[in-house]
Amino acid sequence: MKLLNYLHTAPWFLPFRVALSIKYGLLTSLRNWMFDRRLFKTHSVKTSVISVGNISAGGSGKTILVQALVAHFLSIHKKPAVLSRGYGRSSNGLVVVADENGPIETLTKSGDEPFLIAHNFPRVPVVVSENRVAGAHYLENNFALDVIILDDGFQHRMLHRNLDILIVDFHVTQKPHLLPWGFLREGIQNIERADLLVYSKNGVQNNSENNLLFELDNHVYDHQNKMLIISELKGDYGLFAGLGKPEHFFKQVEDIHQRASVKISLPDHAQYTPQQLGEIKNNSCDYWITTQKDFIKLDPAFCEQFNIFFVSVKTTLPDPLLTHLKQHFN
Repeated sequence: MKLLNYLHTAPWFLPFRVALSIKYGLLTSLRNWMFDRRLFKTHSVKTSVISVGNISAGGSGKTILVQALVAHFLSIHKKPAVLSRGYGRSSNGLVVVADENGPIETLTKSGDEPFLIAHNFPRVPVVVSENRVAGAHYLENNFALDVIILDDGFQHRMLHRNLDILIVDFHVTQKPHLLPWGFLREGIQNIERADLLVYSKNGVQNNSENNLLFELDNHVYDHQNKMLIISELKGDYGLFAGLGKPEHFFKQVEDIHQRASVKISLPDHAQYTPQQLGEIKNNSCDYWITTQKDFIKLDPAFCEQFNIFFVSVKTTLPDPLLTHLKQHFN
């Protein structure tokens, strides 16, 4: 990982990154052209499909929005399911993370984000599969569902979706570059393919009703799921997170709490090596605050020993999205 970060910033490697970016852009453009001309087939299922995705790499808040959608459908007595690739999992193929009776698979075989969703919504089926069409068919054939929510699905065009939600977490006027020169998965012009845009983090628009705002709870939880008011925590504390953009999370915590003494940024979907855990052990903080996604990957005994808490992050569905859901999914 250190080598990759070095190559991404080293001036001498820039020409190679530009060349790779151009090649990557040609391949993604060709692929999209094939789908647009229907030379690549798109498969449909009977159940409605909502895709949540982005065109930038990491840290846009997709999983938070997926959970907000799950909560919305449960609140109106609908039966949702979640379909994900399961990034970072140790397994391959189709894996049922959770059925209608709760989680049935381990975190390592599920991937951290699908496992988190299954943990927070124990009656909602969650399936991971590299083949999203196969995953959607499995969900439809094995569960009574009203809607399938496709996590990180914008680039997975083989599966037809009834609503394509795209999260924009950067200023579109900046003309960012494709990977690995920049951070875009595909050309910015493909934003037009989405049915609905929502803006988050660095992409938030002035006075836009499509802004997706993330809010932290004013309380934290410990390894026994005991709740504590965050303002009542005293002493020096540290922050750590394995996110695409951990700085945003750090700032949010400091906005509602005091300034942290230590901040540790880990790779997105980090599985916590002994060296990474050593960074926590070797800092003399009175307590630590992290995300729920990071917390669930840690041993409860480790969390107890080093006073580690997690704070939940939530979002409210923007009004245009709610209006669309009421019109088409009620």
